[in-house]
Amino acid sequence: QTNNNLIAKNKKLKIIHIIILVIGAIFMIGSGLHTNIWFDETYTVGLVNHSFVDIAKIGAADVHPLFYYMFAKFFTLFTGNSIISLRMFSVIGMICLSLLGYTHIRKDFGEKTGFIFSFLCAFLPEMAQYAIEVRMYSWAILTVTVLAIYAYRLTKEDNTKDWIIFGVSSLMSIYLHYYGLMAAD
Repeated sequence: QTNNNLIAKNKKLKIIHIIILVIGAIFMIGSGLHTNIWFDETYTVGLVNHSFVDIAKIGAADVHPLFYYMFAKFFTLFTGNSIISLRMFSVIGMICLSLLGYTHIRKDFGEKTGFIFSFLCAFLPEMAQYAIEVRMYSWAILTVTVLAIYAYRLTKEDNTKDWIIFGVSSLMSIYLHYYGLMAAD
């Protein structure tokens, strides 16, 4: 009986977790449906209007690594080059981060921890702000979190797949933001 109650409780928590992920995604998407921009975002919008070669030339003088701008430019090839499109690019990064609560954190640290992680990623005011900025923050947070998850997993079991994911997420973190560089170091 106790085992059946635990299974039912975990199933209920999984359903609630999925509902929170959906509501969180709707919240972030809805929050990003505006065209107001602030000074730092104008740099990104302007840079993405250039070719990949020009982005590399111009971005070489910036303090931030170039991967985000290249990735954003690639995204706009399919979605159009609008402020809303670029905002949704950031929203996708934060939605992916909140999904880690269900796909990774829950498996490594338990149902409740995964749920709390997803909830905070979707609804913490600072995270909601990062989700809609036309900047590299949501993607940098995502890649640093993946880096940390796989660093933790490598302490438990040494395998090639985890090393590859750890390595790729480390490189992405380094080339997304200088804080990502510090986290990967």
